[in-house]
Amino acid sequence: MADTRTLLVEAVRRALDGMGVDASFEVVVERSARPEFGDWSSPAALGLARILRRAPAAIAAELTESLEAARVSRVRAWTVTPPGYVNAHLDDRTWTEAVLGSATDLEATGSDDLPKDAAAAAGKTLVEHTATNPNKAAHIGHLRNACIGDTVARVLRRTGHTVEVNNYIDDTGVQVADVVVGIRELGIEQQPGEPFDQYCSRVYIAVSARYQSDPALLEQRRAVLREVEEGGNETAVFVKDVARRIVNAHLATMRRFDIAYDLLTWESDIIGLGFWRQAFELLRESEAIVFVESGKLAGCWVMPAEGNDDEGDDDTKVLVKSDGIATYTAKDIAYQLWKFGLLGRDFFYVPWEGNPTLMTTSALPQQGASTSHFGHAQRVINVIDARQAYPQRVVQRALRRLHHKREADNSIHLSYEVVALTPAAAAELGVAIEEGRDSVALSGRRGIEVRADDLLDRAIARLTANARDAAGATVVAAGAVRYYLLKFSLNQIIAFDFDEALRVTGDTGVYLQYAHARAAGILRKVSDDGQSIEVPSELHPAERELLHSIEAYSRALTETALALSPSLLTTYAFGLASAFSDFYEHTPAVVREEDAAMRRYRRALVAATRATLADALHTLGMAAPDQV
Repeated sequence: MADTRTLLVEAVRRALDGMGVDASFEVVVERSARPEFGDWSSPAALGLARILRRAPAAIAAELTESLEAARVSRVRAWTVTPPGYVNAHLDDRTWTEAVLGSATDLEATGSDDLPKDAAAAAGKTLVEHTATNPNKAAHIGHLRNACIGDTVARVLRRTGHTVEVNNYIDDTGVQVADVVVGIRELGIEQQPGEPFDQYCSRVYIAVSARYQSDPALLEQRRAVLREVEEGGNETAVFVKDVARRIVNAHLATMRRFDIAYDLLTWESDIIGLGFWRQAFELLRESEAIVFVESGKLAGCWVMPAEGNDDEGDDDTKVLVKSDGIATYTAKDIAYQLWKFGLLGRDFFYVPWEGNPTLMTTSALPQQGASTSHFGHAQRVINVIDARQAYPQRVVQRALRRLHHKREADNSIHLSYEVVALTPAAAAELGVAIEEGRDSVALSGRRGIEVRADDLLDRAIARLTANARDAAGATVVAAGAVRYYLLKFSLNQIIAFDFDEALRVTGDTGVYLQYAHARAAGILRKVSDDGQSIEVPSELHPAERELLHSIEAYSRALTETALALSPSLLTTYAFGLASAFSDFYEHTPAVVREEDAAMRRYRRALVAATRATLADALHTLGMAAPDQV
């Protein structure tokens, strides 16, 4: 059933239609600032005063009269407060029954009656996220990307969208070449018991430092890149094996946070199958790119700027360097064309390492290869940090210059800011920080990072003392880290701090999971007697606020899906948990309630809270434990 806000908006709209107000006038209904004024309020009369050339109070009085005559469901009375607000006072019985009924349906069916503006986009939405270079262990910055992308995919699926999730593996880039050079030329051995991804991180740091004192090594890097580009040689095979082993390590790390993918797409397959050659010809024939004859970029193919969009440096416009090697942006253009089904070419597909739930691209046909059902999206969301804003616009520009305007408009760069370290976190890691600085940027080349696995291990160790068992500590710790990385807005730099990330009180994942466990505990102690619920004649303020919080879930889901902003859902979930805490602390304990009708009603409130909070936690990618 529809939420109350939606019913009120529709009722006000019908009343305004009867008053002759143009349909383009936006109806706003919001929670009343003061409970004594009512449950919901609309400032419509204030907005119409100038349009209708009448006093707001007079318009509000006419609107209220019309609404009273309409007998709007769940509303017992309408009032007007100065200077012209129209207020809805809910009928507690019918409203409470509707909220509890919706929560019961949510638990039984796993679906919710979402507002009309939550209608799923036509076709498939392809979400690409993580895309961690396969040259080192995943750190907290990579984990933020993966948590954002995974949660966006979950929210979209939860609101009815068809979603495909890709993880792009850049196995032909400079970073992988650096590790190969380090392994081959520096003679750094893997230590006993050292995970392969952490070993490669160590090699990457060492070779990056060595470039400063031994520039000749840079030619070794260029040689590796050329051989990888050519393919079919020992170096290309070696690079692929290094990348494969690190990707397996990355996948294992992400599984610890319940992050999964539908398809791994490999940059080497984009090259091997001629995706870039095809895209290059399309761009060249349409004159979307030009060959530079002289100057700094002589011998390069570049994508000229359009309009005032020219803040990128010269290198960001280059698609093919003078040595003939395609840049990352070039290959991303080819990949974007494939995502929309515009390239005229496709990969071969096989299960990854025998895992039937995860597919991977292949450049060669293989026995048992899957029939293609990937790509061909109507909308593409690329989760990439804010530093890649200009290259992402170059990708959009390429689509427009190839006359794919709709696809360019549906190419969404879901931009987010990076993770830095607070002075306390830097000190804990032994990283020096300049005096007066309030943060230090992560740097894989310099070894300034917090590995995702290490962070989770620290969280588990910190929570184990108060957990029922190791499994419980693990799921709560993963939820704590994930929530911490999601609760900041996308345009906010996270100044990472160990204590803040692993705190168990306040706006934290642990607080939310404890709230769910508390609700589940009450339900275990107070059984459902199967009798009908009787809503009391007067609601306690904490009960009223909890009901409002439960009902707001469908709206929070909708707004999160429309904005592609997970922090909106974390804010909602924290608000629901806080409202439940207030209810728990300020009303008589349900387990000790002697009045059977009141006990039954309040148990229903707890059950509705638990069902709603569990759904929100699962949508955020967090466990909803019954005990912790």
